[in-house]
Amino acid sequence: MNKKLKWGLGGGALAIALGAGIFLMPQSVEYKSEQVATETIENVYTFAGQVTTVGEDATGRLLIDERDLGRVEEGDALTIYANALDTELEGTVESIADEAEALTTPGSSARYAMNVTLPETDGLRNGMTLEGSIVVERVEEAETLSLDSITFEEGDAYVYVEGTDGPVKRQVELGISDGSRVEIKDGLDEDSVLLMDEATAGGIMPPQIGGGQ
Repeated sequence: MNKKLKWGLGGGALAIALGAGIFLMPQSVEYKSEQVATETIENVYTFAGQVTTVGEDATGRLLIDERDLGRVEEGDALTIYANALDTELEGTVESIADEAEALTTPGSSARYAMNVTLPETDGLRNGMTLEGSIVVERVEEAETLSLDSITFEEGDAYVYVEGTDGPVKRQVELGISDGSRVEIKDGLDEDSVLLMDEATAGGIMPPQIGGGQ
C-alpha cells in the first residue's frame, strides 16, 4: 500500500521545435499503488428530516428523493441518527406520501415525505434534525478498490495496473459502492492498481453507480 512507483514516459524520446531550438526532456509521473481488497461492501441510502412528535409514540419525517422511491417500502427498518443527542435510534417506515413536496429549486428532483416511527427517547424534542439510513444492497467477499483508483471515459470505467514497462490501462466492470470504495465485478485479478497522485486521478462515480449517497 502507498508504495511510490515511477516510470519515465516516452522511452528517451525528444522533441526539437524547429526554428526555436527548444529541447524537451522526457517526463516522469509518480503513482501510488493499491491492492484489490476482498471485503463486505454495502450500498447505503440516506435521508434527512426532523422529529415530528415525541413521547411514547414518537415519529419523524424524512424526505426521500424520487429516484430512490423503489428502494424503500413501508415496514422497512431504518437506522436513524439524532444529531443533537449524538444517538442512533431504530426506526420503521410507517408511510410514504403519494404526492411530492413543493419544489423550492427549479429543475431539482422531486422529494417525498416519509413518516417513520421512533422509540421513546430521553431528550428527544420536536424539530430536532434526523439522518435516516437503510442498507439496500450488500455483497460479501467482494473484490473492491477505492474510488480514487477509477477513471471514466465515455461512461466506461478503467484502472491502470502495473506492467513491465509502466502503467497498463484496463477496463473494469463496477458493482455497488459505499461512497468511498467500489465493487469490481470483472476485469481484475490480484493486480496492483496504480493511483495517479494529482488531478489526473479519477474518483468521481457516475450517478447510476451506488445511488442515494
